[in-house]
Amino acid sequence: MKIVVFDLDETLGCFTQFSMILTCLGQYIKNKYKPSLTSSDFNNILNLFPDYLRPNIINILNYLKKKKQSKICQKIMLYTNNVGPREWTEKILSYLETKIDYKLFDQIISAFKVNGKIIEICRTTNEKTYDDFIKCTKLPLNAEICFIDDMVHPEMTNDNIYYINVKPYYYDYSFEEIIKRLKNSDIGKKIINDDDEFESIMLECFKKYSYKRVAKDAKEYNLDKIIGKYIITHLQKFFHKSNKNRTMKKRKTHQKNRTYRNEQV
Repeated sequence: MKIVVFDLDETLGCFTQFSMILTCLGQYIKNKYKPSLTSSDFNNILNLFPDYLRPNIINILNYLKKKKQSKICQKIMLYTNNVGPREWTEKILSYLETKIDYKLFDQIISAFKVNGKIIEICRTTNEKTYDDFIKCTKLPLNAEICFIDDMVHPEMTNDNIYYINVKPYYYDYSFEEIIKRLKNSDIGKKIINDDDEFESIMLECFKKYSYKRVAKDAKEYNLDKIIGKYIITHLQKFFHKSNKNRTMKKRKTHQKNRTYRNEQV
């Protein structure tokens, strides 16, 4: 039994700035007595900012789609510590599924606690652990698992886990570029009455977050694209080889050469 498990933030993509866009846009719409944003609006807005997705992630998901359809992969899951509403995670996964025209994800394991309140009752800790994962998914102990995460979770180390530790993916747009894309979009034409007023309100909202944008140069972005290709390479190894008696070895490396399970990228 082959299972693939993804982390959300900085693994599938970088969505922090996107959440700010939706919050500020929602406030603008509310003040203008416009209809609330729909799921379709969510998808259309995210389409305006494709670089929030990790490069090559759609190809990766299409590859896994074929593996599921051919019964080589039994389940695809998400194991996240994102403390936002579960609906947020569901919308992002739904968006990704629309891009591949397939219901790919079978289960979401959410954060253990948010603001001190237990959210995911099958978890016992904020740490990601193999025991909690098995408890939440009810998978057999001999299930072979490929776990893809930008962080190292020591308690996820297990002989049956092929751990792909990817370089965290970050991407930010300038606020000016965000506003420009929104104004020129179909949804912008639907909700914006005055371009200058819209720009002023959105910039004021963005400033409240004290968000510091980190620009990404071409060299760094090209590295992200290469890593996207290597993820598929390691997935191919996972599906074609047994994980028996394979252990993750964490070595000290330069950040651009993050350790994969017995492999380096």
